[in-house]
Amino acid sequence: MPFSFRLASAGLLLALLAGCDSQRSTIESTPEISQSSPAAAPATPVSFRKELAADDLRFLVQTTGEGSGRQLSVRVEKGGRELTITTQTLDGTVADAVATNLNEDKYPELLVFVSDAGTGSYGQLVGYEFMNQGRRPITLPALAGPAAAGYQGHDEFRVEGQELLRTFPVYHEADANCCPSGGKRTIRYQLLEGIATFRQVAFSTAAR
Repeated sequence: MPFSFRLASAGLLLALLAGCDSQRSTIESTPEISQSSPAAAPATPVSFRKELAADDLRFLVQTTGEGSGRQLSVRVEKGGRELTITTQTLDGTVADAVATNLNEDKYPELLVFVSDAGTGSYGQLVGYEFMNQGRRPITLPALAGPAAAGYQGHDEFRVEGQELLRTFPVYHEADANCCPSGGKRTIRYQLLEGIATFRQVAFSTAAR
């Protein structure tokens, strides 16, 4: 075999081997396609949270969500142990919550003050009395008679001494929603022992 033919054959073989190595290097260096994990769901926002204590009970009052359809949860603990947890849907927002004992018995009450989602922000009460064998709901009577005259919402609640006070602006017939002109009325309620409904005991109206 002529020497020149042997050199040409060797050159061709080297070229083929170099091409294979180049292809192998290209294949090996191809990065893997990563699969991204799905995005975590956003946490539900907490719109109200308050911790309270009465006697040996501890309460956690919390609402989650936005707008008018919020979830209210009430968790009750005794000695670090959960006794009960209650949830319900609110058509409004929680303005405040208090733990008290208005009837001065041995069973504390939890009162949650709610403003509904309408333009009038009508006041509502979510209340419970906690006894040895569970809890019972406490209700607020509907406004009626002279105490209800000129009422269009915008309630404010507070506890003063052994009474629950409810204050709201009084509207005259021609008043716009923004501009009540009849002063402010305060209704006083008491909670009698063994009774699960507040009793209206007095009301007064103060001029602006």
